[in-house]
Amino acid sequence: MEDYNKDEEIEKLTESLKHSKKSDYEFYDKINPVYSTGKGLNRKVVEEISDIKKEPDWMRRSRLKALEIFLSKPMPTWGPDLSEINFDEITYYTKPEDVKAKSWDEVPDQIKETFNKLGIPQMEQKYLAGSVAQYDSEGVYSSLKKEWEEKGVIFTDLDTAVQQYPDLVREYYCKAIPPSDNKFAALNGAVWSGGSFLYVPKNVTIDLPLQTYFRLNGEQSGQFEHTIVIADEGAKVHYIEGCLPEDELISQGDKFIAINQLFTNDGVISNTGNKRKITRKYVHPYNGFMYNIVPASPVNTFRATSEHPVLSIKREEVSVRINNGHYEISTEKLMAVEPQYRRADELNPGDFLVYVSPLEVQDNDSINESMLRILGFYTASGVISFNRHLNMYQMLFSFRENENASELYSIIKNMGEQASIIKSNKKYTVSTYSKPLIEFCIHNAGQNSNEKIFSETVMKLPPEKQKIIIDSYAKVRGNLYSRSCGSRNVRISVHSKILALQIQEILSRSNIFAIINLRNKHYTIEYTENAKFHRIRHKNNYYFVPIKKIERQEYNDIVYNLEVDSDNSYLVKGFAVHNCTAPRYDTSSLHTAIVEIYAHKNSNVKYTSVQNWSDSVYNLPIKRAWVDEGAHMDWVTGELGSKVTMIYPSSYLRGRGASTSNLQITLATKGTFKDAGGKAIHLAPDTTSRIVSKSISLDDGLTVYRGLVRMNEGAKRAKSHVQCDALLINSDSKNYTYPYDEIYEPTAEFSHEATVGKIGTDELTYLRSRGLSEDEASSMIVLGFMDDIMKEIPMEFAVEMNRLVKLEMSKMGAVG
Repeated sequence: MEDYNKDEEIEKLTESLKHSKKSDYEFYDKINPVYSTGKGLNRKVVEEISDIKKEPDWMRRSRLKALEIFLSKPMPTWGPDLSEINFDEITYYTKPEDVKAKSWDEVPDQIKETFNKLGIPQMEQKYLAGSVAQYDSEGVYSSLKKEWEEKGVIFTDLDTAVQQYPDLVREYYCKAIPPSDNKFAALNGAVWSGGSFLYVPKNVTIDLPLQTYFRLNGEQSGQFEHTIVIADEGAKVHYIEGCLPEDELISQGDKFIAINQLFTNDGVISNTGNKRKITRKYVHPYNGFMYNIVPASPVNTFRATSEHPVLSIKREEVSVRINNGHYEISTEKLMAVEPQYRRADELNPGDFLVYVSPLEVQDNDSINESMLRILGFYTASGVISFNRHLNMYQMLFSFRENENASELYSIIKNMGEQASIIKSNKKYTVSTYSKPLIEFCIHNAGQNSNEKIFSETVMKLPPEKQKIIIDSYAKVRGNLYSRSCGSRNVRISVHSKILALQIQEILSRSNIFAIINLRNKHYTIEYTENAKFHRIRHKNNYYFVPIKKIERQEYNDIVYNLEVDSDNSYLVKGFAVHNCTAPRYDTSSLHTAIVEIYAHKNSNVKYTSVQNWSDSVYNLPIKRAWVDEGAHMDWVTGELGSKVTMIYPSSYLRGRGASTSNLQITLATKGTFKDAGGKAIHLAPDTTSRIVSKSISLDDGLTVYRGLVRMNEGAKRAKSHVQCDALLINSDSKNYTYPYDEIYEPTAEFSHEATVGKIGTDELTYLRSRGLSEDEASSMIVLGFMDDIMKEIPMEFAVEMNRLVKLEMSKMGAVG
């Protein structure tokens, strides 16, 4: 993994999660579905689902046959206790109200894009989503999408695939996992809704991952997505089971860049005001509602999908009642309350957004006050032109008042540089041929008069130096009004939105929040200096800006999201936003998914899945791959949430030289049961498999490794290695291992190793002597336990798993 230092990451995570708790990341959508089949399952419900989807007759018949099998099969009793699942109380199909009925027919889920890092709870459901790890810009995305289409790649939701590619779907649907396989496979076959369909033609390589999110929203609900991945001969693909429009401007501290133009490893400003690296970039289609959030500074308006968390304070939290029965904002309360992340659709006019002023300062001793004043004048009215007669560049400044012209002329002359001043038609023009000054101004503000922006050097200068630039700018393109109370109102005009946002950011470092409006194609920046009272209150580098209005619009286009190192947040036009998560309920819900993967000859498929369902969910997916000659199948799984999980990704190695790798991390917290493992069925010669499982039990959490390796007769020279390690955090923590190894081929090689360990007192004592708390020390030991498998999974998953483990450890309390 590139640029991934575990020790540094642990240190960052320890600090960032000191005050976190899992409840902060669990919520549900307060919606009323436009359609629901109601509770219970029978033939009428299955036919109703098929009718709503307008499915072909073969799919209807397949559903009804699967229903018969489901009703005839008993509930499995060999694993966790499933007796609390009441099939008569489950809602099997729900359509949310706030999306069009295109492919949003997943059982009680509301499909929304998330701008989420994998690993913070975020099971987004139903819609097709393409996710790119190293994504450059929207232009690149468009060309990639076109390239996929031209090469015959199909990536859509399964509902659409059934309608548009019925023959291809029918060829593979339920072949690897037929309804007769088990009771829950039959249940999915009867009521499946949503999921994805991916077909990669022969010899096509998709270098960038594809991704979907799943979200289970309804209480006492079920979700039954069905995913089919087909990699034809020689194809390669990475599928990840896991926002903002393309033009939203993200703060980098020195400039503002559209989110679709950012790169992995670029730096962005986080909610702390520090610069952090982008570790991953996501892009996917979104069909739903977009929220237009208009703050007191209208040009800072930004858009976000309904589920995207925004750092904010609710008005009612900081209001006090006054004598006339009305309410007003209490500055004392506003300063005391801690901002929280809330979904965009939970915000209302009058609530407060959090504008974050960047903290990084880097002085430059070579830039003196005279140069700063010249730069302010240049940014406001300077132009660069080429004098053909003298074969030299010159810098020209135009003024309406002689006072400003004379001031600039004196500054340049006092620096020992050549300058002239000319009056013509009531205007004053100052010119200079000074090459050092021309280069300085171009380097730090650009050359195009209508597109000037400040350089990184300027944006990092100390606030007092930056203010000199703004004051000089305001003399030329501003109006200043002094008030009797000693304050001064300033209004300045700029041509460029980016420059307006930069000036706002600069002023925020001098304890001033500026309002930006758009008038007659010009941006006006208004602020008050030395004010005794500010309508926009601020605390440290946070400004609490009220929301003026919120508008909701339908949206059907591409959206973007970023993973940001350490702080997991970034700024949209200065305002802090975060990522999305999975809901929590007191009664149980059911997730039964099917994933079928067909890896044809010499193909390569990687399927990565991290789930963090709420502790009220029974998570019972079935995942299976058929791996043909020379093909390779990678399973990477993180089982972090849910009340009960039973999952055993399986690979059927059907052709000579087929291979598979199954890497799994399982975390069982208080009151949860994780029964997980992997299966490798060797059916051909020279096949290889590797299963590595790491399980962690906290409090009374129970983890079980249950795996199967079968080497059939004729699977000559087949090789397999199984490693299952368990870590018990408390005396009540439990782990059991149930390996099933069936070796029928005498030439095959097989090895199995297993370990179970506890956190030792000596390790805790040593780490605590180094200044760590007991929780922090325990967390570090756990992260070290996972380290060897973390090296083999994508960096973004390693970071997110680490962070989620930290969250769970932080709420656990003392280790005993």
